[in-house]
Amino acid sequence: MKRHHLMIPLLAASLMTSGCASMDDQGRTRTEGTAAGAVIGGLLGYAVGDERGAAIGAALGAGAGYAIGNEVAKRKQAYATTEAFLDGEIAHVQQFNQTTVAYNEQVRAEITRLEAEADRMQARVASGEMARDELQGERNAIARRLEKSETLEKALARELKVQQRILAEEGGSRPEDDPYLAQLSAEVEELQRNLNQLRDDSAQLASIDERLSV
Repeated sequence: MKRHHLMIPLLAASLMTSGCASMDDQGRTRTEGTAAGAVIGGLLGYAVGDERGAAIGAALGAGAGYAIGNEVAKRKQAYATTEAFLDGEIAHVQQFNQTTVAYNEQVRAEITRLEAEADRMQARVASGEMARDELQGERNAIARRLEKSETLEKALARELKVQQRILAEEGGSRPEDDPYLAQLSAEVEELQRNLNQLRDDSAQLASIDERLSV
């Protein structure tokens, strides 16, 4: 079952790149970049989607040993032109942002529910109306959520460093009003906001968990 889920994004990338041989260099590298983004987006979505997220998070971090500069250089090699490279990175960051926005919405809904019920659950346990095991079940669910959030946070933080390096490098050789850099910069700023929201939500979840301790 694990292999089945993992193969979905990989199969999608294979289908997207199978027709690249007949394209010109720019068209081919643009498609390859989109396919790579689909793989990352698919793995990210899977990582935060169920209890096996930690294992997929390890796959996401497989390249974490690369220095940021080496990572940027490696990505550039997949493209025929700088414009195609930047276009691919824009799509890449969009994948991260879309995934994180959806994930943060899930967490916010969970926080809203727990904030409304935390004090009531504690009171019910104190009065004997609620078993301690049931309350512990809620805390276990929070712990699993925090683990998934940590997995996503690490992936986002690393991607943010990569993109900041790309903007610094390309900003020195392209016009100030370059549309590629402008769009990538906007996506990177959103990535930072989404990462900050994820961290804030994690801190709030941890605080609720403390309140539920009996």
